[in-house]
Amino acid sequence: MTSGRPLAVTPAAARSARAGGLARSLVLRNEAALLGLVLLGGVLAAIALPGFGTAGNLNSILNNSAAIAVVAVGEAFVIISRQIDLSVGAIVGVSAYIIGLVVGHISGPAGPLVGVLLALAVGAVAGLGNAVLVERFRMPAIIATLATLSIYGGILFLISNGSQIYLSQLPRWLAGLYGSAWAGIGAFIWIAVICLIAGALLMRMTRFGRDLYAMGSNPEAARYLGIRSGVRTYEAFAACGAAAGLGGFLYVGQYGNIDATAGSGMELTVIAAAVIGGVSLFGGSGTPFGAVLGAVLLTELENILALLKISIFAQQTLQGAAIVLAVAVYAVVSRRLHRPAPRHFAAVLDAPVPATSPEAATADEVPAASAGIPGGANTAAPKERSEP
Repeated sequence: MTSGRPLAVTPAAARSARAGGLARSLVLRNEAALLGLVLLGGVLAAIALPGFGTAGNLNSILNNSAAIAVVAVGEAFVIISRQIDLSVGAIVGVSAYIIGLVVGHISGPAGPLVGVLLALAVGAVAGLGNAVLVERFRMPAIIATLATLSIYGGILFLISNGSQIYLSQLPRWLAGLYGSAWAGIGAFIWIAVICLIAGALLMRMTRFGRDLYAMGSNPEAARYLGIRSGVRTYEAFAACGAAAGLGGFLYVGQYGNIDATAGSGMELTVIAAAVIGGVSLFGGSGTPFGAVLGAVLLTELENILALLKISIFAQQTLQGAAIVLAVAVYAVVSRRLHRPAPRHFAAVLDAPVPATSPEAATADEVPAASAGIPGGANTAAPKERSEP
């Protein structure tokens, strides 16, 4: 039986809510600025480069960014929870080769369904392998996934045995998927949009997403709130692996020829897209939409450099510089968010909360903990006293 007392708001909870509101504002501003940068870069490139503004080239940019965007959505789940997955490139390669081997022998309408389900399954199993190392054996995620990057790459060499799958060995629907369009929009674009919507709904509308934000924002508070961090770690890595598997499916449709080097180096592009899109490497901040915008921006930049006939090594340099810049900006902002409040503001926060009853005035307060969701904070209710 509850006593009907109001929840006691501690100064720590008030400061946490203030920091959470600033974090949400930062994320929204970052995504708006990034979208503006993509549009501005496109307009300037269309003016300066005659071949950029054509419908075919713009469709090519979006199609080429689809696979990176899909994998970046999954990578965002892991990074938001304060982990990282360096093995996504190898998972893309393994998934692509297995799909090429299996789907080529399946005819009829069952082929696309089998291909997608197989890609998701292969990727999820590989992601669970990462989660076992991180959660069960307590390995740092960066070390565990660096190891599985080599392991999955070695598995790809073993199953390929030095051979290659050619475009002519693929079914017609898969070989022509990259150039196909549904309702005038490229099939790859549709798949990326569906993944973006699913990822956004998971992160904003489900307990899974709220828990990941809490884990990334403050792991200790997440455990205090009763969040099953171990289960969420397994789920986040499995979702990331499934997204990488689907990225392998798109890789097959985009390139056709699959060998033992498929997906090599893709993990760096995916992480760069997520970080540039506002997914903080410190965890607890960012959205799948930002990761997708980062993928589009990188692909747009790559297209512009190709039209300018600039070396591919310059693209890698720009990607690395973009990651350094994004991490530096978020480090500065994070320090500002956790800076002690000014004296006049702290005095207001530290003022005693008026008691509505003698019972409320003497109740023990439980320190509130931020849930980690941008713009939100949870406050724990005072301890209940047993009724006589």
